[in-house]
Amino acid sequence: MKDNQFDKGIKYEIFVGIKDKDMYQEILNVNDFKKILTEICTENKIGFSLLTQLGGYTHGKGYTTETSLRVVIIGVDEKEIMILAERLKKEVNTDTVLITKTEIEYNFI
Repeated sequence: MKDNQFDKGIKYEIFVGIKDKDMYQEILNVNDFKKILTEICTENKIGFSLLTQLGGYTHGKGYTTETSLRVVIIGVDEKEIMILAERLKKEVNTDTVLITKTEIEYNFI
């Protein structure tokens, strides 16, 4: 890649709340999630960034907030993203995860 030249690619973001779907409590903490994510991504050689944030939503028992983790991945096949998201959903025992897909331009400098 030449200096100041951007490549085109796809950025995926996987949003995972860590509130257990059965107990409606945060059983896992952020460090537990980091360990799970790092293990999966190391095993599959997936580069990622992880951001911690607060999320809120309405469900069958009303409105709630929870620790929400955003996994940002660039340059991975969509099939791998779906497999990763399903595995995270199962490991955390959450109802849903949100996946976004955005066309981007990027440059490592």
